[in-house]
Amino acid sequence: MNNKYQVLSIILIILLIILGVFINIREEKAVDDSKIPERVEMSRGFQRWITNLKNKGVDKNADEFRMIEENEIYNSMWMKVYSMDDQDKKELYDKTMSSVKNLKKIAFSPSEREFLDYRNEIRDGYLPEEVRFFGQKEDKIIDSRIVSCLKEANCYFDRGYFIDNDVLVITEFSMSRGKDKVIPSECSIDSVCTYTIKLHLADLVRNSRIVYESEPFEVNLSVLIPEL
Repeated sequence: MNNKYQVLSIILIILLIILGVFINIREEKAVDDSKIPERVEMSRGFQRWITNLKNKGVDKNADEFRMIEENEIYNSMWMKVYSMDDQDKKELYDKTMSSVKNLKKIAFSPSEREFLDYRNEIRDGYLPEEVRFFGQKEDKIIDSRIVSCLKEANCYFDRGYFIDNDVLVITEFSMSRGKDKVIPSECSIDSVCTYTIKLHLADLVRNSRIVYESEPFEVNLSVLIPEL
């Protein structure tokens, strides 16, 4: 009988330990995902970006950004996948990588096998309000619209950079929709309007894109854009 109670006690203790670990993981994830991760905040790309904003009169800090949504990255509707074994596609890959090498608003991964194209212009079938991800992942070539924004909200992508080969950040200015989620159509890009900054944190391995949003602020975006 004593052996039976000992076995049950051990099983109960193990279950309690497992439950405790599970709760801790859930709590840590909730805390980490509610604001910009420290890894991103301390990265060279983020620090340079936030410093540049402050120098241009936009005083923002990581603590005021809060998570607003999480989505999947890969969508067959917006993604093309090719094999590196296809010689024609391999040549297209090499040509594409070479053609953007010295262009502005192109951010390369540390491996230099992938890039973000956040130019605010029509190029290669992409619109100004779309960010292109292009590159080699293992034996595949991926060409995808990784982030898009609402043109009606005067949206503007000002920066993109890689944390590592699989994690990347894109920042977006767009008009604040407030609690009612309605875009104020009467506010043009050359007027002082209420904007927020969205930070898109994409993880290619997890197939996850988390969006963080700043507190709203007033700015004339057409005046600010040339300085960014």
